[in-house]
Amino acid sequence: MKFQKIGNIKINGANWKYGYGNTGCTNGKKNDGLCVYGTRSIVINPKSTRTLEDVICHESLHARFPDLSEEAVDNAANIIGEIINKFKTHNA
Repeated sequence: MKFQKIGNIKINGANWKYGYGNTGCTNGKKNDGLCVYGTRSIVINPKSTRTLEDVICHESLHARFPDLSEEAVDNAANIIGEIINKFKTHNA
């Protein structure tokens, strides 16, 4: 799937674009999202098995904090996702 731009956002003072597109595979598994530093793009797999909030949070953390390990990004994204889900449950 060709990149389908949804919008732009400033991260670390630079313009980033975000949208849906081909996120490729890692270890034979389709990626839910991708942070591409070279083109300053956050790409979301439209067929992701994770919630959109989780994937956006994860990839945005990669963009904002490029030196964080995958484990650190996963941990932070999981915490934020958990808080979002509690708000959703509370407001339901």
